[in-house]
Amino acid sequence: MHFEILSNPEFLAAGTAIQDLLHPDRVIIGSATTEKGQVAAETLAQVYAGWVNRSRIITTNIWSSELAKLVANSMLAQRLSSINSISAICEATGAEINEVSASIGMDSRVGDKFLRAGIGFGGSCFKKDVLSLVYLAESLGLKEVGAYWRQVVTMNEYQRNRFTSRVIKCLNNTLVGKKITLLGYAFKKNTSDTREAPALEIIKTLLDENPGEIAIFDPCCNPYVVESEIRQLQSLGPPALRDDGGAVKVYSDAYEACASSNAILIVTEFDEFRNSDPVSSPDQKSESAVSGQNIPTIAQEAMISKLSKPEESKNTASSPSIEDRLIPQPDCAADCPDCQRENGRDIPARKLSEDIPKKQVDWERIAENMQTPKWLFDGRCIIETKKMTKLGIRVESIGSSGDAF
Repeated sequence: MHFEILSNPEFLAAGTAIQDLLHPDRVIIGSATTEKGQVAAETLAQVYAGWVNRSRIITTNIWSSELAKLVANSMLAQRLSSINSISAICEATGAEINEVSASIGMDSRVGDKFLRAGIGFGGSCFKKDVLSLVYLAESLGLKEVGAYWRQVVTMNEYQRNRFTSRVIKCLNNTLVGKKITLLGYAFKKNTSDTREAPALEIIKTLLDENPGEIAIFDPCCNPYVVESEIRQLQSLGPPALRDDGGAVKVYSDAYEACASSNAILIVTEFDEFRNSDPVSSPDQKSESAVSGQNIPTIAQEAMISKLSKPEESKNTASSPSIEDRLIPQPDCAADCPDCQRENGRDIPARKLSEDIPKKQVDWERIAENMQTPKWLFDGRCIIETKKMTKLGIRVESIGSSGDAF
């Protein structure tokens, strides 16, 4: 039997996957350039055409399809590393990175997506795809091309390390006996995804300074899962978790995590950590997509019904509801970390559609219980400095000279 191989890379982003599936920027289908290959590509294209405008479905050869995926993520990573390199210049000159980014983003040739400076990108895609592009270039003998893209990853690591060094410098070059609080652990807001999260590398560096405590709070990540990842650091050195004799403690309450803290580090850009009204990020497709809800809307349900049973699309009254057609989710495995018990307490799985707290933290309450001097290090550029100053908190932000320079 003859089969055709198609390449159909996905472009679903954490936090917006449902929206990305229903309203993709484009669908890429790669195939052999033979007649049979093109017929196979068109067959798959007809499936997507059930809900995607045909003009957004692109058919290419297989190499173009695969490379389009690598380059898309690599270009986004490059933009983040580029703006992060400019944030270092801003800190040295007195320029403000948010002002620079806003100005650049208004240039129609550039656009405003992925121009938010921070402590660097994480997740499973960007670093992997950039390094895949490096490997491909070097394999083809294009050393200069490989070196160019490798610098994107180098810049990402530099940005993260620069942030941590700034924390240590502001605290008189010593963390001994001090409590440092990390707000956020996941690599991206409104997800519990910790793959390649900058937080873990930051924690490693801070542990080398022998702090009294490193407190962690994340509104989406299950505390037990975070503890499991932190515990893996122990294979590389002394115990990391407080329960094992180390300095790291994971909290399920933001105020407890921040109490008596000498410095607070905003590591993930959760809206809960802002001190102003949340604004829609240009990197997100819609607020509904990042709310954690994956329940289809009425319009989406109608579309899914049409795709699943096209012969009944003209008589939707007789069609069963989408809930009746969904396959029930199986029970978790016995060793599921989200359902494990730790120290005799139940830690249930964190269901994003139910458990994400959307209420912003009370920074006045946090300030009252911090150690003096009160330091806040904004690694995601989401804090309005003037409001914090009124609370007696000294703010150091990525891309802003602050008080330490």
